[in-house]
Amino acid sequence: MVQDIKTVAIVEDDGATAELFEAYFLRHAQETSCGFSVTKYSNGEDFLESYGAGFDLVLMDIELPGLNGMETIRRLRERDKKTIVIFATNLAQYAIKGYEVEAFDFIVKPITYFNFSVRLKRAMQRMAAKTETEFWISVVGEGKQKIKSSALKYVEVMDHKLVFHTTEGNYESNASLLKAREFLRGAPFALCNRCYFVNLAFVTGTWQYEVYLGDETLQMSHLKRNEFLRKLNVYLSGGTIEDDN
Repeated sequence: MVQDIKTVAIVEDDGATAELFEAYFLRHAQETSCGFSVTKYSNGEDFLESYGAGFDLVLMDIELPGLNGMETIRRLRERDKKTIVIFATNLAQYAIKGYEVEAFDFIVKPITYFNFSVRLKRAMQRMAAKTETEFWISVVGEGKQKIKSSALKYVEVMDHKLVFHTTEGNYESNASLLKAREFLRGAPFALCNRCYFVNLAFVTGTWQYEVYLGDETLQMSHLKRNEFLRKLNVYLSGGTIEDDN
């Protein structure tokens, strides 16, 4: 039984490719308990003009006639900073630019269902994380600030203080990491070293002793690496993360 419906926009000028993407969403819905309401657009101008209540997910072609996909999302971000965006492109070098507009991921054409489903599953995990906890911190020199775990990319220990790196900006606090972990208990966070407590929903890749969060790179320690990667795999497979670091 479908328990949840996510709204999806496919912005793709090639009709056959747009139909393939829609078929992939329908196939994924058959394999999971989530359904999708899909709306297709052939160009960025029509997408922006009709954008009202917003979409949970936007699958955006970069090479579009007229307004290209990158500029379309740049304009979208002026009014909606939360919608998850996955770019589809023939050229992998566009991926870095995608992070400038807070893209969640990119996928290189031609797109197989396996590659599509991997990205979609991670995006669904990010959507689920949006329902996590909220808490208040005392910001150094600035009073109080509410932090949403779904917007918190990672917590950094720096000079006996904490820096909360969020999608809305960074906030320095005198709070302890122990207290922050109490606030975030139940949310998908893990230590990649003793200085970084990372939201797994924002991880876009790992390599050796590095963790990638979009255009940011964090270091994994030898001591924490195996446990961090284990928790990341549990998270990506839909399991529950226990904060037992």
